[in-house]
Amino acid sequence: MRRAEINGIRLYWDEIPGPFTAHLLVDVGVEDEPFPCLGITGLVEQLALVAVSDGGHGCDGLDSAVNGDHVHFRAVGEPERVAEAVNRLCRALAEPPVNHLAAAVRRVEARQQREERWERFQEHELAFRYGLRGPGKIGWEAPAVEHVGADAVRAWAAERFTRPGAVLLLTGPPPKALDPRLPDGPRTERPVVAALPGTTGCWVEAPCHRDDLAMVSFEGPASPAGHLAAELARGRALRDPGVVADLTGDVEVHSSSVGGGRMLFWLVAETDGAGAAAVGEGLDRILRELAAEGPAEDEIRQTVRTWHDHLDTGERRHALLVTAGLDHLSGLEVHDVASLRARLAALGAADIRGALAAYDSTALLVLPAHCAPVEGSRFVPEPDLLSEDLHEPYAYRPRLFGPVGRHERMYLNDEGLVHWNGHCMRGVRWHQAAGLGVFPSGLRRLFGTKGVALDIHADWYKSGSDLTAAVDARVHPSLRFPMSEGEPI
Repeated sequence: MRRAEINGIRLYWDEIPGPFTAHLLVDVGVEDEPFPCLGITGLVEQLALVAVSDGGHGCDGLDSAVNGDHVHFRAVGEPERVAEAVNRLCRALAEPPVNHLAAAVRRVEARQQREERWERFQEHELAFRYGLRGPGKIGWEAPAVEHVGADAVRAWAAERFTRPGAVLLLTGPPPKALDPRLPDGPRTERPVVAALPGTTGCWVEAPCHRDDLAMVSFEGPASPAGHLAAELARGRALRDPGVVADLTGDVEVHSSSVGGGRMLFWLVAETDGAGAAAVGEGLDRILRELAAEGPAEDEIRQTVRTWHDHLDTGERRHALLVTAGLDHLSGLEVHDVASLRARLAALGAADIRGALAAYDSTALLVLPAHCAPVEGSRFVPEPDLLSEDLHEPYAYRPRLFGPVGRHERMYLNDEGLVHWNGHCMRGVRWHQAAGLGVFPSGLRRLFGTKGVALDIHADWYKSGSDLTAAVDARVHPSLRFPMSEGEPI
């Protein structure tokens, strides 16, 4: 892997067999977006794609994706044509063609609807672990993307799509036509978001339509040792009779950076409702054993040899090239094949134990709905993180013929707002407000960083106009945004 710089943009390239491919990664994603502007990164991304496509990109393939912590553009084809597409892409990111904003909104909304049909275990777990903060925003509907204006899109692009936050990756030498230009600007540091109190050590019900997977997630270092620890656990699971007996398929390892040199790792096992609890507990047992005792030396060497064999393939070298770009954006050490081989060869049992040192304090178990861990499990049931209680609040009662049940109440004071539905209390404290959506009808929807959303309408409660005014007065104006009419949550 060779390293260079072009127009102030970091460049990595490797001669890899197959079609010439360029990847442009930019250090901005869903978790960076203010909640009132959720989806704005996708608008910039879609506007750039429209600009390149309108110009006739001439590539065999051009696509992109908005992730939690980065945007990924990919172009495939003849090198000079790919170079021209990358050049136009960067020009469009520097000056988004906002005359196509309405079309970009439709594309972002359509993608959101497609992804909602396939809610993933990881997104569900992230929302529980972080609430509506940082990585927990992934998978949330963009509540007001159609109201994000052209000026906001231009400002976001100028602030976040800059040279210091971009990296370009090529599967061959840089073509002569390559001339990407992005505006200069400061590098924006992403704050490290801690998990919500009370979330770790729990078992969480997965989305109800996923009854074929069990998963254990945990935090570890974003390093070869962290990845090797997860792979060792996967290998043990596939050899463990207590786990294999209840598997219906493979065990996969997934990972995602959470900043500060840390990653979340997921071990996801294909199983069924009858065997999910046993598989989840088996994965937990294996990870605890590795954290306490470490692996045997021959176990490490066998896993490393397997990795070495994979590193010789074009597919793995391509994946390593993309990983190099992600590591660069995260401020981590960038490894080529030679340096990764050397680092893996030096790892021992103590490194694996160190990589799993935070396992016990960060682990989460996710099981299909209506499953429960086996008896004696270390995992406790999912707590009700959304429940809130207030000290001596003022109570708003429902109107006699309003749409709200007669047992319901809204409680408000200087601490926050709580809704009692007759069974449970859901609340948002003012300092944890993520956004306040305002509908044309006057309905307010208050979003909290823990992931709760409360609907408030003046016509629903006695003295409802006072309730609405009190909410408006306590939520900072920067958190207000317009929303289109829809069904109440």
